[in-house]
Amino acid sequence: MGSTSNDLSTAIQQMLETVAQNDELKRGLRMATTAAAVSEVAAKAGFEIAPGALVKHYAQRLLEASDATAVHNFDLCSWDAGELLWAMNNWRVQD
Repeated sequence: MGSTSNDLSTAIQQMLETVAQNDELKRGLRMATTAAAVSEVAAKAGFEIAPGALVKHYAQRLLEASDATAVHNFDLCSWDAGELLWAMNNWRVQD
């Protein structure tokens, strides 16, 4: 991922800083429940962040983290057991 990952990390950080200054964007980001919805907020903030790239970026960060950090960050998603089981049962292996 290298440079592309760094560019995306920078874009995400800048987008979050921009959103923090705008109540409407903050509300939109808090209400976003999909990668596409996060990308829409990013676009409104002036950043092009593709949903797939966003998901893969965070997934890669989980893979590269220590087990304890990966579990901590995954738990921050606040999924309850039912949501997690439903998601895993409906997980796509290949498009």
